[in-house]
Amino acid sequence: MFTRKNTLKEIMTDPRIKPYADRMVVGLDLSQAPFYDMTIEELSRRRMFHGYTLLNGFNRLLEAAEEGSFLYPLYSDEEIKADPKKQQACFMLFPSMDPDADEKPFLVCVPGGGNTQIWNMSEGFPIANHYNQLGYHAVVLNYRVGGEKLYPAPLEDMARLLRYIEAHGAALHLNAGHYFTAGFSAGGYLVNSWCTANHGYPAYGLPRPVMNISVYGFVSWKGVRDDWDVDGFGITTHGLTIKEAARTDWNVEEHIEAFPPTYIIHGNSDHACDCVNSYILADALKQAGIPYELEIGEGMDHGFGEGLFSPLRGWIERSVNFLSSLPLE
Repeated sequence: MFTRKNTLKEIMTDPRIKPYADRMVVGLDLSQAPFYDMTIEELSRRRMFHGYTLLNGFNRLLEAAEEGSFLYPLYSDEEIKADPKKQQACFMLFPSMDPDADEKPFLVCVPGGGNTQIWNMSEGFPIANHYNQLGYHAVVLNYRVGGEKLYPAPLEDMARLLRYIEAHGAALHLNAGHYFTAGFSAGGYLVNSWCTANHGYPAYGLPRPVMNISVYGFVSWKGVRDDWDVDGFGITTHGLTIKEAARTDWNVEEHIEAFPPTYIIHGNSDHACDCVNSYILADALKQAGIPYELEIGEGMDHGFGEGLFSPLRGWIERSVNFLSSLPLE
């Protein structure tokens, strides 16, 4: 097992982990990062995420790697040859040891990264591990990122994931058709869009999630403040500026009627994704009579993941309590 004294380099070059090193942060070469030679202990003091979160995730990844195959491509070699970007799309399976997990809904975890990267090391592996400990199987979706006018490709990847599980659920010990989603930042935009009536699961003829979790997730192009320069996110996502995107049908809050019950978490000092997004989502759900809970972390910035040792610590446990309170579908 890895410890706080291991450097990121030592972990990523470990022979058991090395085959998956490029999945730590998709779209970023961590070997060139200034913190590559830092220990997890040092990293926790200098980065926005906590070292214990990273350590928990790395050790869960190590367990999965030692147990055997856990990474599944979503597209065939022929499909990837026709569209090389589809090689990015895959999922990683992290089963729970709970004997009852097979009968429960499974988690689809969707890390963020501005639609240019995917931060599995802080918003994928440790989140899957945490839900595993609470008795839920988890899959971490890696969707297509990068370039311009990315959407609707990530939604197509989500649909492909769920159809794969429909076909192979028994072998994977996943309760096909019974799932809940958790998305972070740009991954939050993906799961929130997946829940909309116009672009989401109804358009793909797939089941509704039993619950959605939006963690500092993007929601509304109309909600972007004039002093926030995020046109780059608009170009990457839809090939549009913020003002142009605001005039499209990609504002989540305007297509809320198909949403499942939703758990919303955000920090009120988020420099990257204004917490107004979560207020807009909560207000839309309230107006539609859809159950939701909203938690705002005082003074918390973007990218806190598990939220260990923060004002929002325990949010994952509370999301499970929320899920347990919902009527069975």
